[in-house]
Amino acid sequence: MPQVIHRMQIALWALTGFVLIAMGQTALCQEPGPPPPGPMETPPSMNVDKQLSKMTKRYGLSDAQKAQSRPILAEEKKKMDALFQDSSLSPEDRFDKMRAIREDEVARISPMLSDEQRAKYEKDQKQMVREDGDQPPDGPPPPPPDGHGGAPPPSN
Repeated sequence: MPQVIHRMQIALWALTGFVLIAMGQTALCQEPGPPPPGPMETPPSMNVDKQLSKMTKRYGLSDAQKAQSRPILAEEKKKMDALFQDSSLSPEDRFDKMRAIREDEVARISPMLSDEQRAKYEKDQKQMVREDGDQPPDGPPPPPPDGHGGAPPPSN
């Protein structure tokens, strides 16, 4: 009888060890939780020179236009950086302020462009707004996924 008790004790200890190891492995394999709430994550900082270079290539800016645009872009960067550091704003307020900063930039840069440059610049700005989901695209809405244009399917 003592041998049976001894074997049962060994089996119980082995089972306990196995359960503890399994629990430890499960805890290690779990995904980490979401990060603690805090200020909105700052986007990659805009590089004014890089942005100006892209604009020069895209719109063919003259040296005078580059000189006029640089302080506007630098001011926009400063405002955007400050906006993303402000943790007191709700996401909606932050988005509204971002949109206002962008609209101000467009309003200040557009007048210094030629008609051809302005048309291309403003078209690009509208496209960026659409990609952000801020405004509906120009023209008719796309057909619904069912491919029937909203009409019921024909009956046979």
